[in-house]
Order: sequence, then C-alpha cells, then structure tokens
Amino acid sequence: MVNLNSISIIPIIISGVIFFSFVYLVIITERQSKAREKLQRSLEKLKKAYDDLDEQAKIIVKKDLELNKTQEDLDKKLNSLYTLHKLSKAISTTFDTEKLFAQIDKSFISELGFDKGLFILTGAQGQKLSLPVTVGYSQETLEKIKEVLKKKDVLSRIHQPLLVDKSLSYDSLNKELLETFALASLCAVPIISQEAALGLIILGNDLPYAQVTEGDLEILSILAGQIASGLENARLYEELWNSHQDLEKRVMQRTRELELANEKLTKLDKIKSDFVSAVSHELRTPLTSIKGYASILMAGKLGEIPESVKERLEKVNKHSDSLVKLVNDLLDISRIERGKIGMKLEELGLKEIIDEVVDIITPQAKEKKIQLSVDAPKEIPLCLADRVQLGRVFTNLLGNAIKFTPEKGKIAISVKENEDHFNIEVRDSGIGIAEENLANIFEEFYRVDNAVNQKVKGTGLGLSLVKRIVEAHKGRIWVESKLGEGTKFSFTIPKA
Repeated sequence: MVNLNSISIIPIIISGVIFFSFVYLVIITERQSKAREKLQRSLEKLKKAYDDLDEQAKIIVKKDLELNKTQEDLDKKLNSLYTLHKLSKAISTTFDTEKLFAQIDKSFISELGFDKGLFILTGAQGQKLSLPVTVGYSQETLEKIKEVLKKKDVLSRIHQPLLVDKSLSYDSLNKELLETFALASLCAVPIISQEAALGLIILGNDLPYAQVTEGDLEILSILAGQIASGLENARLYEELWNSHQDLEKRVMQRTRELELANEKLTKLDKIKSDFVSAVSHELRTPLTSIKGYASILMAGKLGEIPESVKERLEKVNKHSDSLVKLVNDLLDISRIERGKIGMKLEELGLKEIIDEVVDIITPQAKEKKIQLSVDAPKEIPLCLADRVQLGRVFTNLLGNAIKFTPEKGKIAISVKENEDHFNIEVRDSGIGIAEENLANIFEEFYRVDNAVNQKVKGTGLGLSLVKRIVEAHKGRIWVESKLGEGTKFSFTIPKA
C-alpha cells in the first residue's frame, strides 16, 4: 500500500534539486564570466605591453640609426681634422704659395669627404682670377667656370660660409652656385685675411644622397683660416725678402760710398800730416835762428843794449820757446799718427816716473797753494812704457789740472793694479768741463770756452798728444767731469 505522504514529498525534492542546480549553474556562469573578464584584462595588458615593447623597439632602432649616423659624422670629422692637421704642418713649413697649394690634391679632397671642388684666388682688387687647386673638372669646364665667376661676380657676393643643397629651399645665388659647379650639394667658404677677401673654397658632392653637412662647413671654415694665414705669411715673407734684398743693395752702395769717403779722408789726412810735418820743419829753422839771435843780443855779445830792449828780447825768447813747443807737439802728433815715431818700450817703475814729474810740477802747485797727493802701492810690478813719452803724459795732465784748479784746491794721482795693466787717475777740484764739451776734449786745437782759457793762451794740442801717446802704448784714456765739481782723467798702461 502506497504511502500518500511519501508521494507528495517527491515533487518537492525534484523542485529543490532543480533549484539548486539552477543556482549552481548561475554560480558557475558567473565565475566563468569573471574568469573571461580577468583573462580579457590580462590579454589587454599583454597587448599593451607588446605595443609598448614594439614602440620602444622602434625608438631603440631609431636611436641606433641616429647613433650610427652621429658616429659616422664624428669619424668623418675626426678624419677631416686629422687631414687638416697634416696640411697645417705642411703650411707652417713653407712660405711659397705654389708649394702651399701643392699639398691640396685629390686625395686630400677625398679624405675631407668630397667628390670634387676647387680653390679660387683673386689678385689685387679682384682683377686677376686663378684656380690653384681643381679636382673633378675638365679644363674646358674650368674655363667656363672662370667666365661665369667673372661675369656674375659670384665671389664678391659670398661674405660668409654657405651650405647649398638641392633638397633645401635656395635663392638665386644658391641656384647659380649649384649650376655653375654642377654639384648636388656644396660648401662655399670665403678665404679672408685681415678683412681682405683673398678667394673662395668650393667643395661638394655629385650624388643627392651624399649631402654636405654643417660639420663639413665648419671643417672648411678652419681650412679657409689656415690657407688665409699661409697666404698672409707668404706675402709677408715676400715683402720681407724684397726689403732684405733692397736693404742689402743699399748697404752695399753705402759701404762703397763710405769706402770711397774713407779713402778720400785717408788721403786728406796724409796730406794734412805731410803739410804739418813740412810746415813744422820749415818753422823750426827760422825759430832756431830767432831764438839764437835773441840769446846773443840778450847776452850782450854784440854790445850793451838798453834795458827796455832787453825786456822785449826776453819776450821774443819766451814766445819763441812757446812756438818751438807748438812745433814739436805738431811734429810728434804727426809722427805718431803715421807710425814714424818709435816708442822705446822698457820695463819701468811707474811710481818713479810719477815722482819725477811731481818734483817738476810741485813749484807750480805750491804757487797756487794746491795740495798735490799720490796714492800708489809701495810695491807694484813694472810697467812697459817709453820713459820720455809717459813723462809727457803726466806733465800735460798735471799741468792742465794746476791750470784749471783754483787756489787752495786739490789734485790727486792714484794708481790701481789690474790683471794685465795699470789704471791711473788724475783728479782735480777745478772748474770742471761741461758735458757737451767732453766728446771733443781730445781733438787737436780744441779749447773749451771758459774763463781760464780766455785769460791763458794755449795751443789745444796737449790732450790730443796725450791720447795718441797712451794709444801708442796700447792703452786707452777717458775723462769724467761736471761743471764746478772738478775733472778726472783716467788712462791705462800695460804691465811689463
């Protein structure tokens, strides 16, 4: 017997199963939807990551290409700079324009990275045009280029470095340059020295893909500067060489003129010396007679003479002595100049000679109350000199010192020993000599215009004779003086 309660429960169970199945299906579907969404998001992330990687790869490739291009440009620039360095060394070793441009050949242009080009030079005022360097052009084409350059005056229109390329926009000048030089791209750089245009460098390439760059323009600007410097150095060297040649000609001409003048002076000097010698000899004879007759008359050998006549005869005798001294000095100077007076050189005691002259001069010094002193070592080596002539040197110098030193003045003689000679000084506290007169003090017949010389007559031969005697001893003499501060004569005499 079927239980009705059990039958009524079955539908409920089935409905529950269906419900739970539906719920489970909904849950599963929801989970699958979420999983798909999650997967979709992952796919989108992967796609985005892939796109980013792709973009980065493109950037890397682009950067790599840019780096390669930069590296190529750097390599090209380094190679160009090295090439310029070699040229610079060559330019610095020559001052010849032809040799300078001989260094720039096809290989040089190629190393700079150009197919062809030329260097254009202008002469004075741009009248003369020359092409010292040409690469890639026939002679016929070069003649046409010259005609175009002259006709259109292209050079004067380019004042700064210019980069020209067919792919770029360009004006009439750029178009003329490309057509004239038959290039796809080129660099035009003026050669300028001290604001003067010397010429133009044109270098470029035939092929469109081998374009010139700003780096090429920089390199050519450096090259233009080097060439301008080389041309300027060559010009300066040529001017210097021409000046040197002209100077040499002038020196030779002047030397010849001086030689002729010296020959004339030598002849005149000989004539003068001969004249002085002859006149002196001619004067000596009558002077001897005059002095002799005056002495006879004064001695009363021809009878007694009045006192007034005797005084006048004494004056004649005194002046005769002065004339005889003058004649002897003139003769001695003339003989020394011509080397006809022989110095009797012997070993002498310098102190002994000084003492002899001082003994003779002392009475004149005492008359003017002048203090006369000698400062010389007691034991010094002997000197090599002519006793008589060296005595004349001291006599003249001390005589002058006494003459120009006022009363109660001082005169000092000092002797210092050096390695191979003696240095002798004669110093006084006299009136001194003006600076403008010092240069002429040893000239013949020269007398300083001062109060003493205006009162006391003299010949002006004493110091000239002293100088010649000292020089004949292979010594030298000089003077130092200031007005009102005295005078110092210094001279040297060799040791024995």
